[in-house]
Parts: sequence; structure tokens; C-alpha cells
Amino acid sequence: MEFNPKEITLIYNFNKQGDREALAYAKQMAVNVNEVDISKTPPTERQIAQLLDKLGVSVEELIDVKSDVYKEQYKDKSMDEADWLGVLKHNPNLMKTPIGILGDRSIVCDLPSHILSLDKGQGFDQNMKT
Repeated sequence: MEFNPKEITLIYNFNKQGDREALAYAKQMAVNVNEVDISKTPPTERQIAQLLDKLGVSVEELIDVKSDVYKEQYKDKSMDEADWLGVLKHNPNLMKTPIGILGDRSIVCDLPSHILSLDKGQGFDQNMKT
């Protein structure tokens, strides 16, 4: 997964309303938005590992433990990082989204509006709309 420091990369799931709202915020903020819809193009294990590195979190922190799939199939299972990477590759709906990346800043958005925190210059960064 390539991350251009002059554009927002938004990793989202089009099937989730909050993720679509975050996409709308991102498009209002930035001239360029690299949309990565995991419902259409699931990430590879390597891409997930890159994302974890960019976010500075463990794979367990990227698992959506509130999802029905997690509760029904994985809640009581003990798995290592490689196992979880495989699960996320085949079941991208288990990944917490949306995730915004801009330069050296990245965030898992608990609320769609949290994507705005990527704009430290409040709209005056080179890559942001003014």
C-alpha cells in the first residue's frame, strides 16, 4: 500500500455509513484522497502489516471486537499475529475502519469527524483545501 505524503489515504468499508461519512469529510478537507475500499479490494497480509506499522498498533488493536462476526467466530480464540493477519485478509469486515493517513499522521477514526484531526494546519497545509 502506497502512502503519498501529499494526499489523504482513507481505508474504509463502503458498506458502513460512518465510513462513507469520513470519506465525505476527507474529500472536503483535501485536494487528493486515495480511497481504499476494503469491501471491494481486501488488503493483503503485507498491506495490513504495513498499516499496523504506520498506525503503531498491534493487530489485535485493529480487530473490531464489536462486530457480530468477531463475537460469533473469534471471541474465545487465541491467535498470534500471523493468524490474525490471515483472518483480516479473508474477513476485512473485522478491521476497524475508517483509517486515515496523511504524511506521518494516521488515525483509526472512532467517529467520522475524527478524520479532521489529520489536518493539523486547520486547512492551511499544502495538501489541504483552503
